Amino acid sequence: MSRTVSRDFSRSNDDENVTTVLLVAANGRRKSVVVNLRRHGSSSNSWISMWSIFDFLMILCVCIVQLSAKGTVMNTPCPTIDDCCVRNMTNFWKHKTELHCSGIQYIPVVNEIIHVLTIDDSDDIKELSEKSISPYNNLTDIILNNLKNLEHLDSSTFKNLNKLQSLYILRASVLKELPPDIFHGLSKTFLVLRISKANLKAIPDLSDLGTPTAMHIIEFEGNQLDTLPTNGIKTRAEQLLLEYNKISVVENWAFNGSEIAKLSLRGNYLDFLSEHSFDGILNLRTLDLSHSSMKVLPTSGLKSLEVLRIENAPFMTVIPSVYLFGNLKEAYLTYSFHCCSFQFPAKHDYSSYEFHKEDSQTPSECVQTKQNYDFQVVSNDFIENGYIDYANDSEEEFFNEPAITNRTQDIICGNITPPNMESDVKCWPQPNALNPCEDIMGFYWLRVCVWLVGIAALLANVVVLLVVFRKKFNYSVPRFLMSNLAFADFCTAIYLLLLAYEDLVSSEKYFNYAYTWQNGVGCKIGGFLTVFSSQLSVFALCLLTLERWYSIRRALYTNKMTFASTVRIMAFGWVYSIVMATMPLLGISSYSTTSICLPMDTARASGMCYVFTLLTFAAAAFLLMLFCYVQIYMSLSYETRHAAKGEASVARKISVLIGTNFACTAPVIFFGFTALLGYPLIDVTKSKILLVFFYPINSCANPFLYTILTASFRREAFSTVTKFGLCLENEKEYKVIYSTQTNNTQRLTPVHKHTLSLTLPQP
Repeated sequence: MSRTVSRDFSRSNDDENVTTVLLVAANGRRKSVVVNLRRHGSSSNSWISMWSIFDFLMILCVCIVQLSAKGTVMNTPCPTIDDCCVRNMTNFWKHKTELHCSGIQYIPVVNEIIHVLTIDDSDDIKELSEKSISPYNNLTDIILNNLKNLEHLDSSTFKNLNKLQSLYILRASVLKELPPDIFHGLSKTFLVLRISKANLKAIPDLSDLGTPTAMHIIEFEGNQLDTLPTNGIKTRAEQLLLEYNKISVVENWAFNGSEIAKLSLRGNYLDFLSEHSFDGILNLRTLDLSHSSMKVLPTSGLKSLEVLRIENAPFMTVIPSVYLFGNLKEAYLTYSFHCCSFQFPAKHDYSSYEFHKEDSQTPSECVQTKQNYDFQVVSNDFIENGYIDYANDSEEEFFNEPAITNRTQDIICGNITPPNMESDVKCWPQPNALNPCEDIMGFYWLRVCVWLVGIAALLANVVVLLVVFRKKFNYSVPRFLMSNLAFADFCTAIYLLLLAYEDLVSSEKYFNYAYTWQNGVGCKIGGFLTVFSSQLSVFALCLLTLERWYSIRRALYTNKMTFASTVRIMAFGWVYSIVMATMPLLGISSYSTTSICLPMDTARASGMCYVFTLLTFAAAAFLLMLFCYVQIYMSLSYETRHAAKGEASVARKISVLIGTNFACTAPVIFFGFTALLGYPLIDVTKSKILLVFFYPINSCANPFLYTILTASFRREAFSTVTKFGLCLENEKEYKVIYSTQTNNTQRLTPVHKHTLSLTLPQP
């Protein structure tokens, strides 16, 4: 449609006549609309402005009317012949005639040249043969959509269609197989084959496709393919899409002799990929293995690969060395630590790095030549609903040149190698703030300190537990609470030593162990221990503080904290600690977020509330202890607080208790709240210093501050050691006496032996 707008102005003295003519050409017929407007003279600017607006609106209304008339012409129902409609123009193929049939039992014959045959929603068509389509030998495109009972296609169905460019078979749910030679002898212009959501068990012979002109796309999406056998596929195509089937096995040389620019096996099982599964493919540029359960990626045959996609493949734990690809530019992977492998290839696979380094150290005189190749890529005419417009295709053959990557290659002493040694692969997902490319501890001094703190905390708390359990509780509230505190700190020591051991094993190459550690049982056990121990420790410290405060501030009252009430309160603390430690195992936050196995996942609201609860509980506990110890200190007299000896040590002990708690917990609480509010002040590398060094110092200090340095504990420890020594001496003496008496019994009669055995204790 073309539009011509002309204006004819004829002036008079007092007014101005404006004639607006809109000429519209539609379907070869020329229409004109003449609008006569009378515009007043320049004496009234407001009237002139109003008439100008009115003039514009009238022209706009006429345009809308003409466009509506055009739409009516284009959307006029086409004549139907046996439930089929012949369309002169379609939305996808301009300048072509389409025969569109729906719900038919057979394909009717029409007396027109048909280019596009579309059959939709037919339950009665069970078979198609050469005879069915032979009347339409000018077909360029065939679309068979939702033929629910289509079971068989004859091997010669499409052979006489010399102009065929595309074939679509969509949602044919009972079509289980195709004749092996169904695509033999097809048109040389055939470019698109899509068989989607059918029920095919095997792929027919594709060797005739892509000669001499390579196919734009070959797709077998949503079928029932389960195995790709050796030499099973041989073709030339810009895209081969085998997505969302049930392919679990790809045998060696499955694509032998093929030239494929993009291969997609997305959405398949891929449980078994052979070592040479991708060998024999020429010029493969893009490989998509996403949404699969693959475990190992074979690299043989992937030297020309530029783009690799292995997204959402949770069992793919180890990525091959970047040097085994040779030409890789972009990688879309599942885990961020795989990108660390590409960023630090020497640490990832030192043997491959050394081999690549030695192979590339070649004298400059070995360089023979350089070649640049350009790969011709199909245009983006493949629109969302899957149809291609060939009207604007040039007459040049697509894919006449080999699908060689657009990259300069250095041919050095007969070996094609990349121009430089460094890995410049762009990789996603990139290492983030929670998982940077570093070891678990990050610093060498931190690694040493964690070992020291862990061993000291383990030994100190074991000593406390041995001494406390050596002598019964005697219903002592402080002794009971100290035993709970010692057990909680013992669990923290186990967590620290577990981290220290894993850091020692994975030193300098943690990203090779990241998946196994962060998603394994060890990290879950460590995370459970640290959350459980931290909550139980804080709970026991609070009760110890309250017990001391109550004993001092309420010394004259008889209703003190009883052993039974303390046990009930502590039982609640155990339940609370176990529940909080179990939540990340049930999906509320996660222990697998970071290498130190702490629940730092705040992406969801549940995770954020969980971390907020932990920080709030720790902050409230610290404030409670601070309040109680300040009151205890203030309850002492002025002379006592300033005395040189004696009870002045109480004030010093209180200061030490408050100081250690503040130094260990306050930084963690402060930086935790700032990060939770979206303003992190330190990164994970520095936060490890707080979380695995400063915070666990409490577990090492608590046994000394609350138990080991007290006079009563020293007396009990001395008593325990003394009793243990006496037991050893008594046992030695007993053995000597028993051996002497046994020697004497050898000279007695049997009757005397029996009498003596009743009197001697047995060892």
